[in-house]
Amino acid sequence: MKKILLTLAAVLCCTMTVSAQDAQEGRNRTYNITLGNVQYTHHDEKLSAGDAVGKVLTGVLTGKTSVEATKYEEDVKSAIIKGLSSAYRFRFNDGLLRLDDVVEEGNLVVDALITNIQAKSSSRTWKDKNDKTHVDTWYTGIVEAILTLKDAKSGEVIANPKVKGQGSGNSNFDTTDKAIRDAIGRLSGRVSSWLNKYRPIQANIIEGAAVKKDKQKEVYIDLGSSEGAFEGLHMGVYEIKTIAGREARSEVGKLRIEAVEGDDISRCKVQSGGKDIKAALDAGKKLRVLSIDN
Repeated sequence: MKKILLTLAAVLCCTMTVSAQDAQEGRNRTYNITLGNVQYTHHDEKLSAGDAVGKVLTGVLTGKTSVEATKYEEDVKSAIIKGLSSAYRFRFNDGLLRLDDVVEEGNLVVDALITNIQAKSSSRTWKDKNDKTHVDTWYTGIVEAILTLKDAKSGEVIANPKVKGQGSGNSNFDTTDKAIRDAIGRLSGRVSSWLNKYRPIQANIIEGAAVKKDKQKEVYIDLGSSEGAFEGLHMGVYEIKTIAGREARSEVGKLRIEAVEGDDISRCKVQSGGKDIKAALDAGKKLRVLSIDN
């Protein structure tokens, strides 16, 4: 009887270990993402997110595109594809796989409605030493789109993020073409940024490393090459709490991966919150790490 109990305990122990390992390995699963319909509506046509979704799904659009905006449609589409391809935990399906091959829960199909392509102008008037009047004009580009993310298996609409590529205060160009192309380039980053927040890379601090006085300077995390870790990846550190049965997290600091030292381990430099991170580690608190944009 004792032998049977020991055998049963061993089986249960192994089962629990495998289950925990499987859950750990699945935390940074890579998803397939496919671009579906891409359409354009004139920026003067005001649409709610709900209206936009309906129009993308049915393929019915009203209004006319301007000649200038129309010539940038393919460039905007390419920028969206670049953004989808650059997200950490997504593998873009560029047509090498049939859609039927990626119909799995969690994989995404993305439709895009381009709602705005334009360049805003600013100018100043000045006079030279000969009292001749000059007018300097410069342009800032704006490109906007509404994405519809659908589960590839169920077809359920998951989210409708609005993404916007716009030049910064220093992005002033002497032609509308340069300004719009600058905005198109920035749109890619907005797309990948949204996806990275939707599905961040996850890890845990497993051990403290270098310490200086009362501040943590380096830590080790359980994330390595097998789950997409790379040198330079920025990550936020969060203290995990359970409130009324729900998980809540509060940011206590930020890290940067300095070296990937194995399949499941990396050494990180603490960029902020060193004092709070050390105090939490000393207190045995659970600290979760999530990828963030720099």
